[in-house]
Amino acid sequence: MTEGASNFQLVDLKIGVSARDPNTDSTGLVVQPFGINNLLEIHYFEDITKANVIIALKLTDSSSGVLGRLKGMEPVEVVFCDTDEQNYIGYQMVVYDIQDRMILDGKQTQATIFCVALDAIRNASLKISKRFGKGGGEYTHEIVTRLVADEMKSAKKVQIDESSTKLSFVSPYWDPYTIISWLSWRSIFKDGSGMKSAGYLFYEDREGYHFKSMDNLVDQDTTRTIHINEETDDPIKSDIYINGFTLTGTSDIFRGLNLGSYASATFTLDMKDFKYTEVPFYINDFYPEMKKLDAESQLPEFYKRFGGKDLGGGQPTRIMTKVIDTAMYTEGTYTQDLTRQLSQSMIRNQFFFNQSAVFEYVAERMDLHLGEVVDVIKNDPRTGEVDTQVSGRYIVGKIYRQFLTENDQMSTRVTLFRDSMG
Repeated sequence: MTEGASNFQLVDLKIGVSARDPNTDSTGLVVQPFGINNLLEIHYFEDITKANVIIALKLTDSSSGVLGRLKGMEPVEVVFCDTDEQNYIGYQMVVYDIQDRMILDGKQTQATIFCVALDAIRNASLKISKRFGKGGGEYTHEIVTRLVADEMKSAKKVQIDESSTKLSFVSPYWDPYTIISWLSWRSIFKDGSGMKSAGYLFYEDREGYHFKSMDNLVDQDTTRTIHINEETDDPIKSDIYINGFTLTGTSDIFRGLNLGSYASATFTLDMKDFKYTEVPFYINDFYPEMKKLDAESQLPEFYKRFGGKDLGGGQPTRIMTKVIDTAMYTEGTYTQDLTRQLSQSMIRNQFFFNQSAVFEYVAERMDLHLGEVVDVIKNDPRTGEVDTQVSGRYIVGKIYRQFLTENDQMSTRVTLFRDSMG
């Protein structure tokens, strides 16, 4: 039975609390349901750079007194849906933080509880020291799947882009999320064509976990269009129509020079055979073939000053030295060009989040997902012409949904990313 506001329906909300039976002196779990009248606020956070979804619930309770007895780690189940009950968002979580708890007149209790998947608690308590990829090594996407299922004991599905990278390594007391982050920088997408770069993202949404290649994410087809400052009498149902749109970006040249983002050199000594190698990196060689949301995007003309293979070389702005032992790894795509792939991974990650845009709207349907590619069409409010500098393909990077009782509706704030240099 759903209950709620115009574009928000609360399907289920209950909290389990520890209770003691005075007759038998035994303890157990008592499940306390909460209805829409007990829900003051809900804050729902998804982030393509984070391993877990976070939900904050502001609740009031004048009958059971459950909120006053919360200590942390209590199980919570919350399910809600949109207007037509086509898109459900549901999680089984645990309480990890309790804030702003108040007892009013000795009767009514109010508190904000922050909830996260039990996986996050298990991850924080695990420090792994073991070898992965024994023998001939193991594909990184297989290691990630096994970490979630075997080490974290999670039943959540992991949607993966298969990697061509095979590794054999020893984890030095890292937790699973740290291991996955380390693997993400070294994983290369198996499928696709053209130049490939290392770089994956690991995140959670309503469908479970995702281990996705940045190359594959930006190479997706567009799923919907976001119209800005456009008036129409016949809106497309799947599209989004908004008036406000804030675009921000960073272009810190000095930081890029210090990091070697434009021209760098890496000197490596391989302990396997004491082979010394100098590996140059030029953005002018890498960027044209890099998978991008805008395939026609070009570097600014002045970037030619940083040099490149066809530009007569160039002076590196950062020189890095590495001592590696490829005997620890298996032969394959990764170890054939170890240092170059790491350099490309750093640049790929930097470009992926080069520009961000934020907008808010009241959605009738909660059908927008992390990782979707959307087409933004921004019209100049004065002339009505399309702003080509802002318009283009973006990827959905963050979704924040907020329900407030006083507004009687759920609003959505979306952060988009794009890798354009414009």
